[in-house]
Amino acid sequence: SGPNGLSAAIEIARSGYEVCVYEAKPTVGGGMRTLELTLPGFLHDHCSAVHPLGILSPFFQQLPLEKHGLEWLSTTASVAHPMDHDPAVMLYKDLEQTASELGADASCWRKMTSPFLAHPHDLLYDLLGPLRASVRRPGLMARFGLQAAWPARRFAQTFFREPRTQALFAGCAGHSILPLDQLLTAALGLIFSICGHLENWPVARGGSQSIANAL
Repeated sequence: SGPNGLSAAIEIARSGYEVCVYEAKPTVGGGMRTLELTLPGFLHDHCSAVHPLGILSPFFQQLPLEKHGLEWLSTTASVAHPMDHDPAVMLYKDLEQTASELGADASCWRKMTSPFLAHPHDLLYDLLGPLRASVRRPGLMARFGLQAAWPARRFAQTFFREPRTQALFAGCAGHSILPLDQLLTAALGLIFSICGHLENWPVARGGSQSIANAL
């Protein structure tokens, strides 16, 4: 009963069928679980904590989750990636503000993200939806695929010169939960970088369990 399972259950139920959802843990949600892991009264997200695709998912946007208690909270930057001897590198919604802190890589960051920001919601519709015979933006999907296929480490070292920019991209790619030398890990770096320029990454008030409860 993670986000995909609950979404599938909702879609099947909306089509008129009865649905049974299975969950091995005491509460629903899969990785969207908030627990008292340290002291009584202190709630911690057990797995997923920040949800850029929670607000940008075309499917989630169809659902009246706010009527079921879900409230999104965000701050002025999606990412503050710490550096050893320099200020943290930031991912802001404003592309130019982000690029201004990337030194010699400013134009490279713009070149990487700008084409996808022209039609970002069509891109997310194509990426997050079921496999289809046709897509809304085939040229954009092809461009994404050519870059997404790279290992994140090689992508960052090839296209960026500044350690700050490499760290920012690697931090986004780390959401793949795979070694960054593996193929396709650049995909997550791209997706999360693009999302950061669309909306500030949010958390759910009360923890990720609030998303599962609303679903």
